[in-house]
Amino acid sequence: MWQDFLHYVPFFSHVKQTKSDELLKFKKCGESTDMSTIIDRFCPEFSDNSMQLFNPVLCSGHLQTIYAALRSFEEIDQVYYKRLVVKYCDGGEGTADFAVDAFEDDAGYVPSTQRNALLPQYAFFTPEESKAFTSQDDKPLLIVLHGLTGGSHESYVRGLVNRIRNCYGFEACVLNSRGCCESSITTPQLYNGMWTDDVREFVKQMRQRFPNRKFYLVGFSLGGSIAANYLGQEGENSDIECASVLGSPWDLCDSSYFLTSSWLGRLVYSRAFSKRLVKLIEDHLEVLREDPYMAQLYAEKLDKIETIEDFDNWFTAPMFGFNTSYEYYRHGSSANRLPQVRTPLLAINATDDPIVGSQSLPLREFQDNPYLLMVQSSKGGHIGWFDATGERWYLDPLCKFFSSFHAEVVAKDLQPDLSSVKLPHKNKFVGDRLVNATVRDY
Repeated sequence: MWQDFLHYVPFFSHVKQTKSDELLKFKKCGESTDMSTIIDRFCPEFSDNSMQLFNPVLCSGHLQTIYAALRSFEEIDQVYYKRLVVKYCDGGEGTADFAVDAFEDDAGYVPSTQRNALLPQYAFFTPEESKAFTSQDDKPLLIVLHGLTGGSHESYVRGLVNRIRNCYGFEACVLNSRGCCESSITTPQLYNGMWTDDVREFVKQMRQRFPNRKFYLVGFSLGGSIAANYLGQEGENSDIECASVLGSPWDLCDSSYFLTSSWLGRLVYSRAFSKRLVKLIEDHLEVLREDPYMAQLYAEKLDKIETIEDFDNWFTAPMFGFNTSYEYYRHGSSANRLPQVRTPLLAINATDDPIVGSQSLPLREFQDNPYLLMVQSSKGGHIGWFDATGERWYLDPLCKFFSSFHAEVVAKDLQPDLSSVKLPHKNKFVGDRLVNATVRDY
């Protein structure tokens, strides 16, 4: 009865899980566990019907979101990064920032293609350091994908990187999207929520560098969309042991509609993001104009961008071969790829998220795929989740989840028991045509 009463107290956030009735078990030599059991034992903050006292001042999704955006959090979660320039097969470049022990700030080595000054507490790997860089191959590595126009400097990233590295024995790195976090764009291409080639190439390069290391993956917001799309495309060939996505826009169409359905969404959130996207183009316009077709669009439309949808319609869509923003959104929604995910995936979404929304969470897909588990918190906003102590509620539980999964499943070499579950089948599309829809392979 007391717990029922707390559901109506505005300062408490309560958790609801969505998962398959037959959640995938990992077994070996009589030992058996699953994601739900790991959560209940080691990170009960994510357990079904659990509750947490959140910051009473930040009692709405809007307040959580705005506070997360306006405060820099520079005084906490200080992280030192060494930056590795990642070469992609299309000729482009990205950057990956590896958390390291403190070092003295100095100008040091700067690759010839990188034109922007690094932030404090960053330095590039020299060519010699890059060749020798191995760290400890027996330590698991967490790879983090940031949100739209973000990077390794973001407070939500630093908090996770700092905590899992210093308290849970992981190494951590952040893959910055092209042009983000003072990276330099070297080809006339940006990124989007379904562009997964950069993540794929980076994971393969890390596997060559660290042949024995276990990889884990986290994606925030748009990075969550990229992560989920990547895992679904990789399927059973995934080189990731376990993953989590937070605040992911599972249905890009619905999120776009939702974002523009309120005046705050249109005039504050969408406009703020679009300004950052426009700045990203302006900062790299010389290279981006090397594509003549896109150069004309920049000249005609850059000063007319007012929303994220404007940006995606006029720039993202044509850059990646789509006709309109909503064609990109429909194809790019990561909910489409959830049936083929074969990596244990923990999703975390706040139902009061004012940017992503919660009306189109892919609950059926989570119920249908035994590799998936979704945690819905009633509070948190968009990548906020500030509890009564002022800390982000998900930090320690998420670190404990990965650490426990590594100790209880990966280190013990427990294997997925596929004989006890029914996996989602592949749809019947060949190219863009639905064929033999009545012939079932299950």
